[in-house]
Amino acid sequence: MAKKVHNITILLLLVGFCIPKKLIAQYEKTGWESYEYVQESNPWLHSDNAAGLHTITIDNLSYAEAYFNKKNGKLRNYFQSDNSFESGADVKSLYRLNSKTIFYGNVNYSHFEGKNMGGATFIDPYVTPFNIVEYADSTQGKKALDIYHLIGAFSTELARGFNVGTKLDYKTSNYAKFKDLRHENREMDLILTLGAAYRISPFWEAGINYTYRRRIEEIRFQSYGNTDQQFNSLIDFGVFYGHQVRFSKNDSYTEANTRKPLFEEFQAASLQLNFTLSPNILFFNELTLRWRDGYYGKRGTSSVVYTEHTSKINEYRGNLTLLNSNDRHILSFNISRELLKNYENSYQKSTLSNGTTVIHYSSQEEMLNKTIWKFSAGYTAYLGVKDYSPIWILKINGEANNMKQTVSIYPNYRKQDINQWSVGMSASRNILKSLNQYSLTLGFGYISGGGNEKKDGAYDSSTQGSTSVSLDRYIYREFEYLTTGRVRGNVSFRYSRLFPGKIKGYAQFNYAFTNASSTKYIGKTFNELALSVGVGF
Repeated sequence: MAKKVHNITILLLLVGFCIPKKLIAQYEKTGWESYEYVQESNPWLHSDNAAGLHTITIDNLSYAEAYFNKKNGKLRNYFQSDNSFESGADVKSLYRLNSKTIFYGNVNYSHFEGKNMGGATFIDPYVTPFNIVEYADSTQGKKALDIYHLIGAFSTELARGFNVGTKLDYKTSNYAKFKDLRHENREMDLILTLGAAYRISPFWEAGINYTYRRRIEEIRFQSYGNTDQQFNSLIDFGVFYGHQVRFSKNDSYTEANTRKPLFEEFQAASLQLNFTLSPNILFFNELTLRWRDGYYGKRGTSSVVYTEHTSKINEYRGNLTLLNSNDRHILSFNISRELLKNYENSYQKSTLSNGTTVIHYSSQEEMLNKTIWKFSAGYTAYLGVKDYSPIWILKINGEANNMKQTVSIYPNYRKQDINQWSVGMSASRNILKSLNQYSLTLGFGYISGGGNEKKDGAYDSSTQGSTSVSLDRYIYREFEYLTTGRVRGNVSFRYSRLFPGKIKGYAQFNYAFTNASSTKYIGKTFNELALSVGVGF
């Protein structure tokens, strides 16, 4: 898969460099242009609608970067590492072919290794409808994750004021644990978006897009050590409440040496309304409706589908931009809600006279009912902007999230209600001296939360026989990580140098430290160090 992505990347780069550029009167680049500013200050570039690329006012802008991150500390979630590193490379490019057509591309590779990792077996347990959790802390070990990510998009004007665009986002991941019980994950995530935008009048523009997404994460469990040792896992339907299964060659969630896929399909429709309230006031709005369906297992007459899930997601995003001379002030806000339900299938196997195994499904029970609310708001000031590069960048942001879930294993149930909120602020200063630029960033944040860890009950207290199992120590670790009060400070320094050909080289250092006020089940501190070198052109 890495070779395939590499070949596609080479092809795209060759095509990009061989395309003749139409000569039109354009802004003359200086080399100090900031890709981050161009991307972050344009709300269309945060939309799924690639038709919005037409709003970019610069001909072409690119950067290529290599980075290294080191993290360590005991203030970590139940599935995270207390000693990890990540390295990778990232290339992004905006390229205007002519006055009507513009392209966007992104190629990224990252490699992660972490020690003392256990808990969740999925790559990201917060995006899956259920989890498979290692039962014992003694099985924690090294894990590695490789991600290959490729994005391509373009926008073109078909008629005056009418633009169409498409975007293809393709990601593959390989994830592995190197201590029994071992697991090997392979993920494929494909997103295709088709969109259009039309300038109805000088005062407002409307856009619409359709998005299709397919995600598959396959897991294979293996054991290379003592074959007499037994490995148990919790099928966690939520709040670490579910069934206990044993690793074996028999058919189950963790069947040995068999790839079992978590398959998901997403379909979404988005509407964008961009208002020009005055020459200095812009108001961007986007409403998105998403539908998500999927299952764990393999569909077929002789294979088992263990669970099936469905979800509805509504999201609104707003962005108010105020322009004043060389300053740009941006107020952004976002709200989303997801309603997720997960069901477990009951089944039996039968063997036909020819030896073929047939699966018969008898019933389906709702295991999880989850509602997730997410709110965020922020203010960003770009001051003294010249040549697409601000002198000052000031940011203030806040988030508030709520998650309510009910897990039902008849006749019992478990409920959880978690709130988390955070505030942060940062200031960046860019100092230009001849062919050199010095950039310093200071940031501060605070995170806290609350709610209840778990509330157990019974639908019918007279009924006996539930086989439910709970891993309470993980409940307490996760709840404390999500809700304990903590402060985070970070400092960043970047040195940039302008070379002949208007090529900007840079090196950046970033350090962040997080400290929790009081913890019982996890540690109090976490350190993050990041180094990067790159070129902008």
